[in-house]
Amino acid sequence: MIDMPHGTFRATRPLVLASSSPRRKDLLNELGIDFTIVTANGAEPTPEINEDPSIYVMRAAKAKAMAVAEKLDQTEPGNDSVILGSDTIVVLYDETGPVILGKPESPAQALAMLLHLSGKSHVVHTGCCLLWPGVPDRRIECFHDAATVTFAPWPEPVLQAYVATGEGMDKAGAYAIQGKGSFLVSQIHGLWSTIVGLPILPVAGHLLRGGAICPQTETESPLSQK
Repeated sequence: MIDMPHGTFRATRPLVLASSSPRRKDLLNELGIDFTIVTANGAEPTPEINEDPSIYVMRAAKAKAMAVAEKLDQTEPGNDSVILGSDTIVVLYDETGPVILGKPESPAQALAMLLHLSGKSHVVHTGCCLLWPGVPDRRIECFHDAATVTFAPWPEPVLQAYVATGEGMDKAGAYAIQGKGSFLVSQIHGLWSTIVGLPILPVAGHLLRGGAICPQTETESPLSQK
């Protein structure tokens, strides 16, 4: 019987995910690499007036990653981990311009968001920031991806029932495409992982090019080394 690798890639240096999101954790786990999770409270900035959504999510991702780097510098001096920060927003474009929908603060606000999205297309923006070890400063690499999501025109009682599940209360736009809220969506254009919260294609590409991960092989598998 041939021992198979746990995943397509393996980590070649320590990697820190600056997010407690279980969705981002699961997506990164799918690559098969080892990483740790470190978060810093209050690191997420608010959007500026007329700020481009793609610029904002990269700025927010950078703020999270920098906050975690500062935290690690204080608790683990000399830490040489690569730090990955990420932020996701839902943007509805109407006649007044882009409207950013963050996480709802109440069930009433969640319902209002879903009514606003119902029967329309919106764009999910996810920004990422990689902080690479360096002396004296870390190298900063920010990037962004967007996907378009179209909602079916569900009636208000259906949306009320979904809000009552509580699933969307900690999600941008008040819904989770990977969970109970999958029925809300009639079409997507772009990466599913971007909508969930971590555009895994560009993330893997940047980590591979930067030397933080490499392809897993049978002989490099922890199982095959036993």
